[in-house]
Amino acid sequence: MLKSLTKEEKRVILGISFAVAVRMLGLFLLLPVLSPYLKTLDGATPLLIGLAIGVYGFSQAFLQIPFGYLSDKLGRKPVIIFGMATYILGSLMGGMAKNIWFMVLARFIQGFGAVSSAMTALSADLTREEVRTRAFAFIGASISLVFTLSIVFAPIVAGTLGVPFIFYLTAFLSLLATLYVALFIPEPKNHHREIEPTLRNFSLVLKDKNQAFLNLSIALLHAFLVVVFTVVPYQLVYEYQFPKVQHWKVYLPALLLSLALMVPSVVYAEKRKKFREVFLLGVLLIALGFMLSFLKNSFFTLVLLVFFFLVGFHLLEPIIPSLLTRLTHRDIRGLSLGFFNTTQFVGAFLGGLWGGFVLKHGLIYMTVLGFLFSLLWFFGAYLWFKRL
Repeated sequence: MLKSLTKEEKRVILGISFAVAVRMLGLFLLLPVLSPYLKTLDGATPLLIGLAIGVYGFSQAFLQIPFGYLSDKLGRKPVIIFGMATYILGSLMGGMAKNIWFMVLARFIQGFGAVSSAMTALSADLTREEVRTRAFAFIGASISLVFTLSIVFAPIVAGTLGVPFIFYLTAFLSLLATLYVALFIPEPKNHHREIEPTLRNFSLVLKDKNQAFLNLSIALLHAFLVVVFTVVPYQLVYEYQFPKVQHWKVYLPALLLSLALMVPSVVYAEKRKKFREVFLLGVLLIALGFMLSFLKNSFFTLVLLVFFFLVGFHLLEPIIPSLLTRLTHRDIRGLSLGFFNTTQFVGAFLGGLWGGFVLKHGLIYMTVLGFLFSLLWFFGAYLWFKRL
């Protein structure tokens, strides 16, 4: 995937992929094991357990735009290093937490590592446009790999070494990633430190129709991601009596196949300029997964939903930010990506609410609504590409 990149571009992408993967490792490793652990902390209540889990996403969403803005003004690396430092602090606090309120504070501070927009902007600044989608695909693949490994190994790690060990491991790996970024990744030579971002830049981003469509796309994609992985595990356990420890047998093959299909699709989109075709195919596959699960509610169609969703997800995940950076002026790229990442976290939050509603009222509210939203997204994307 990285063959056509220069030596400098490879060094940048490998370093940023490591930093992003480390942050995601802390998130994904905790997802399957954090809730039971929080019940053991002093003062824990269901409300505070939910707050401790969700506050990370809240602070992430809240700070994406300010950090993107600051990365345009002060430089990418200073913002990334500061964000990673706060993430390390929050991870250490999480490992030491003995009561629920301290854990809430730790998770809130962890969320201050909201450097996704600055990292994406740095990747775009230091890679050529013709290989940018491939670079983003590599970063996306590293996240997918971390997700896969986390789903499989999180219960084992937590059971043998404890949940605090996961916090400490995350802090240590984050320190290594921060040192790599600080020492081996250059600040873009043409980064516009002399440009003073103004309120006009916010207006430019908010009025940009391309930005609005891509923001909506990433929000919808991550709402789908969260609702699927909220509802499907629940259905597997309580509807089909499929043990939790065996869920990796459903996820792992789908993830591996989707990753294998992602690479040639991204190369095809770049070389042939077929972004529209790959984008529309990704949305169509997601719609197909929801439709099959709606037409026949069974274990097999639920597995197919996971497969088609993950293939569609991995087609869209690298394409959407690449399109954004291509259509955004360099001077406001960090701010633009800040808005983009904020809507991504908002989408994930709404996906969680949607998942809770589905668990209470029935699977049909995921499959039917998911199918309808996917169709609207498909036709909206078709019209958007047509006017580009």
